[in-house]
Amino acid sequence: MASAIEALEARHHVESDQLGIVGGVPQIVLRFLVEARDYQGENSEARLSAEMMRDAVERVALTGSLSVLRRSRGKWMPV
Repeated sequence: MASAIEALEARHHVESDQLGIVGGVPQIVLRFLVEARDYQGENSEARLSAEMMRDAVERVALTGSLSVLRRSRGKWMPV
């Protein structure tokens, strides 16, 4: 978890973090802010930052699928 937070904090403000176990598998959930600009640019930056975070976590643990979601009108949608 520390590796994930540290990687994201290098580029963004991390609002919250959660480590849970889903079906016996650890799951990291991080919510972070991306600087405002054009919609696609924000999405691209969020994906890139998430991939960098995943790379950092892979140095210390095995990882599974990566999901990047964006909140829009109260709903979380895939980026």
